[in-house]
Amino acid sequence: MAEEYSFPHYGEVVGKALEKFGGMKMETYKGMDVRPLWDLKGGPILWSYKYLYAAPKLDKIAITVQSFKDKLMCYTTIIWPDDHHALPVFSSFWAESEKGSFFILDFYPTADCICDIPYMEQYLDPLEDIWTEGKKYYPNSSRDPNWFRAMVSPYYLNADFHPSTKQHQGRLLKLLLDYLNVYHSLWEKDEPRDSAYMQRLIERRQAMRKNMIEKDPGGIMVEHALGKDLAELGLKALF
Repeated sequence: MAEEYSFPHYGEVVGKALEKFGGMKMETYKGMDVRPLWDLKGGPILWSYKYLYAAPKLDKIAITVQSFKDKLMCYTTIIWPDDHHALPVFSSFWAESEKGSFFILDFYPTADCICDIPYMEQYLDPLEDIWTEGKKYYPNSSRDPNWFRAMVSPYYLNADFHPSTKQHQGRLLKLLLDYLNVYHSLWEKDEPRDSAYMQRLIERRQAMRKNMIEKDPGGIMVEHALGKDLAELGLKALF
């Protein structure tokens, strides 16, 4: 008998894992009221939510779950460090349907790793074993644009396959949680850096945000469904 398809319990599982950071749900972010993002629907988006959380050492934690006609689910989790900590940016995106899945997972480095080998050793090398295991199943596809490839780390994971199965769902969810556990362990022991060191890291982080806001393909879909104002609010809240 064929396996009956159902979506993974992403929101519940990842939301529970994020509780370890002790975040407080934000109603405003940088002067913007983000409560309209808690319950969004329109056009093909049957329902969705985007929550932001404030936590020590971090600018924000953002988690998004979107249902497109109950045929496609899009899940995003991104964690941005504050301007005093050198942590990388945790990022995961997962577009899931019965027909197939597209998945990305990484710690975007906020330093130039070839110029700052100690940064890579501290913040990225702990991913080595998990990344190696993930690469056995998911060699990178060629769908990523050049600006994005310039941003990712040596431990970037990418999956693009069809159809989706429970085995794939379980494997992808485990990879995401394994990366998130490493990030949490780094966050727990991370200490503030001096402002001179942070200057270049902040510049790189700002460039990441600018490019993602301007070039994120999901922004167009949301704009068509919900209008320009809500689409812009969603991108600024996420990135």
